Amino acid sequence: MNKLASLTLIAGLGAFSFTACGSGDGGGSAEGFCDSLLNIEESDIDPDDDFDGAIDALEDVKSNAPSELKGELDTFIDVMNKANDAPEDADFSEFEDDFEKMTAAVEKIQAYANENCEGLPEDLFN
Repeated sequence: MNKLASLTLIAGLGAFSFTACGSGDGGGSAEGFCDSLLNIEESDIDPDDDFDGAIDALEDVKSNAPSELKGELDTFIDVMNKANDAPEDADFSEFEDDFEKMTAAVEKIQAYANENCEGLPEDLFN
């Protein structure tokens, strides 16, 4: 399982399929965004063992992302933090709306990566 897929699993989402689109006007660049995703894919970060390191890596992706993806990355990171902060016995059905927002956000992020990033798996978030 790749690193980004592990990130979605720790949010309690299981194995969702994600896909989306966009282009940059302000914010970071497509190249910086793609390089940040590649760094996560090639890293030894294990979100199960180092959640904070995984979130830091996603924050790096966000800082390098084109402006139209920053909101989606905020949503992704916020929902992951919320799920991680929940008690172990939490009823994750209470997070259904958050997970739907996260799914939509990750779909857009994945589609942008598919369209603009070479050398990354097309199912990066699976």
